[in-house]
Amino acid sequence: MSSEYEHNVGQLLAEKRAKMAELEKEPGANAGKISMLKLEIEALESMYENYNLGMNVFRRAQGGRAGLRE
Repeated sequence: MSSEYEHNVGQLLAEKRAKMAELEKEPGANAGKISMLKLEIEALESMYENYNLGMNVFRRAQGGRAGLRE
């Protein structure tokens, strides 16, 4: 079970990791681009993990929203 958010963040993460692999192979790669890409990857990983941690509570709860409307 995954949401559109999880799918999109996961897709961006895969793209950034592929770009990082390409840059690491180049001998004259720009160090600034590599460090910026590392920060982007860390941010995307944090976003993905935080979303999953938050959503696990709702996904596992039985009747989680039923009590809110009473």
